[in-house]
Amino acid sequence: MKIVRVNSHYKLFGLGDEIGTVPILQTTLGDYQKSICERLGLEFVEMNDVQALKNLTTPYFYFEAQCVFTKEFLQAAIQHAKRDKFNTSFQFGLGITENSLTFSLPSEKVTQTRKMPFFFVSENASELNYVELHGEEFELLTPMPTQIVRTGHYSLNQNPVFAANIISPFHLLQANMGLNMNRCIGLQKLVPKSLRKSLAKPFGLFAILGLKSINKKGKNCRIHPSAIIEGCIIGDNVTIGANCVLRMSIIGSGSFIGDAAIVTYSVIGERNFVATGNQLSLCLSYPQVFTIHGPYQFTIFGRSSAVFATINCDIRLDQKTISIETDRGVLDSQQYLLGIAYGHEAKVGGSNIIAAGRFVPNRTVLNPPDFIHLKFPENEH
Repeated sequence: MKIVRVNSHYKLFGLGDEIGTVPILQTTLGDYQKSICERLGLEFVEMNDVQALKNLTTPYFYFEAQCVFTKEFLQAAIQHAKRDKFNTSFQFGLGITENSLTFSLPSEKVTQTRKMPFFFVSENASELNYVELHGEEFELLTPMPTQIVRTGHYSLNQNPVFAANIISPFHLLQANMGLNMNRCIGLQKLVPKSLRKSLAKPFGLFAILGLKSINKKGKNCRIHPSAIIEGCIIGDNVTIGANCVLRMSIIGSGSFIGDAAIVTYSVIGERNFVATGNQLSLCLSYPQVFTIHGPYQFTIFGRSSAVFATINCDIRLDQKTISIETDRGVLDSQQYLLGIAYGHEAKVGGSNIIAAGRFVPNRTVLNPPDFIHLKFPENEH
C-alpha cells in the first residue's frame, strides 16, 4: 500500500527551514518520516500538493510534511484501517494524555483534541471519520513546587503511539523532547506494572543502572572520568569535561561540553559549545550553537546562534499557560513551562530578559541593556 507525503515545500514558521530539513533526534524530519514508512513495508511517495492525490488509486495513506509520527502511531493507523477492511476514510489523531499534552502542542484554537494531518483514503472517500489512537502510557513525573506548576509535577511520560504537527519552533522542540524520552520505553517494559511507579522515580538506583545500560558513545570522544552520563547517545569527537552531568540526552558529533556543565533531557546538535558550568534542560539545538551562563530550559536554539547570560523566562507568574506564535496565529501552547525560541544566527547579550514563549527572529542581535557600560566616555580619546 502507498503512503504519500504532501506539501514538502512547507517552511517552518519563524526559522524558515524547509520542513524536511528540520532536526529530529539525530536525523532530519524528511529522512525520519521516510525511514518509518519503509520499515513497515509501505511504498513511500512524495507529492507537491493535496490536489495531486486525485490521480492515485485508492486505498492509500497520506500525511502533510510537517507531521512527525512514530512507527507505533503508523502501525496503529494501519491496524485501525485494516479492522475496518479499508472501507472508511479516516483522519487520525492522539488521545489526550499527559504525554500528548506535554509533547504534542495544539495546532488549532480548539485545544481539547490533537488532530494530526494524517489520513487514510478508502475507495469510498466521500466520508471522513476522526479516530484517536492510543498507546500504553509509561509514567515519569518530575516533582515541581505547586507555586510553579499547580499539579506539583512536570510530566515526562512516554507513549510509543506519538505524533505532532510541527507548525512553530516550539512544536519542533516539544516533539523532539517527546521522541527523545521515548527511548526509555524499552527499559520501562522490563519492569512489572506494579513496580514501575516506584522504581522509575528519578535518582533511584534502578533508574540510574537502567539509564547507564543504554548509553552509546561514538568514536574519538574525550570524556573526563568524573563525568556522570546516564541514558545518553554521544556522537563522534565529543569532548565532555570534569564533573559534568549528562542525563537522557543526545549530544551531536563534534560538540564540546565544558567542566561542570549539566545537560538533561535535551537534544544537542553537532558542533555545539556548552560553556563551563552551563545548564541545559529539555532543550533542542541546531548545529554550531554557543551557550554560556544559563540555565536554559524548554528552549530551542537556531543554527549558529549564541546566547550569553540571558534571563530566559519559562513561566508566567500568574500560572496561566503560555501563548506562542505559529503560522496559524497566536495559539495557547497549554504549557505552564516553556522557554524561548532563538532564531538562526541570533546573538543575545547578557542581562536581556525574554518572556516565556517568545521568538527571537533569525539574525537578530540584542546587545546588553543600556545600564551595561559598552562605550568609552566621550571625553576620552
